[in-house]
Amino acid sequence: MTSYVGVDWASRGWLAVAIEDGEWTARMHPSIHSVWFDHRDAAAILVDIPIGLPESARRDCDRGAKAFLGGDRARSVFWTPSRAAVEQETYDAAKRANRDARGDSLSTQAWGLIPRIREVDRFLRDTEAARAVVAESHPEVCYASFAGGTVGSKHDDDGLQERRAVLEATAESAAGVYDEFVETHIEGQPSWARRIGESNRDDLLDALVLALTASAGADSFKRTFDDPETDRASVPRDAEGLPMQIVYADPESVASGRQE
Repeated sequence: MTSYVGVDWASRGWLAVAIEDGEWTARMHPSIHSVWFDHRDAAAILVDIPIGLPESARRDCDRGAKAFLGGDRARSVFWTPSRAAVEQETYDAAKRANRDARGDSLSTQAWGLIPRIREVDRFLRDTEAARAVVAESHPEVCYASFAGGTVGSKHDDDGLQERRAVLEATAESAAGVYDEFVETHIEGQPSWARRIGESNRDDLLDALVLALTASAGADSFKRTFDDPETDRASVPRDAEGLPMQIVYADPESVASGRQE
């Protein structure tokens, strides 16, 4: 059976949510290689981490994602660091490298994710088979697309409930999944896997929407460019050949696809 996977970094590991034949599962992984080992037969794996690192300019897909969200929500999309910055070992060195590469500094948010960016970048450079399956997405863009507009902050209860409602309105199979996973993986004590941390409820919702987006299928993905109909072969690529794109899907692509 075909599976679709959403992956988000959750403080202590990679949180992977998978959908297969309308059934949802969640598991924590110690590395992106572990995610791939479990889900290498998936049709699509969407990861909330930059893929495709710029050399000397900001990425068009980051600019497009900010424009798509607009207002305060645009700040949830950070400028992807240059490849030179990602290869540095200290924040000061990374800031200098970014300034030298393209003239701007580096946010603390971006610096905090550099170990994960580096991990995914090296994994994709070393694992050719994964390049056709693993793509970059952004949960805020996915929720906005499904909701028809931006949703509330994931850092408060109202925002969490709004996001759960968006998931359930987009796919019938999502009904009750968040609550079930909270009970099993956060409040419970699963003996077979790493426990999802109490502070990672928002990461769980991010992984859920990425999995639901993946279920639309790669042929239905849109990209956050000025021209969303850009031919797939024309997607900008970095110096290592990795695509610089952020994908998302319309709710109709999910509703008319595999999960309803």
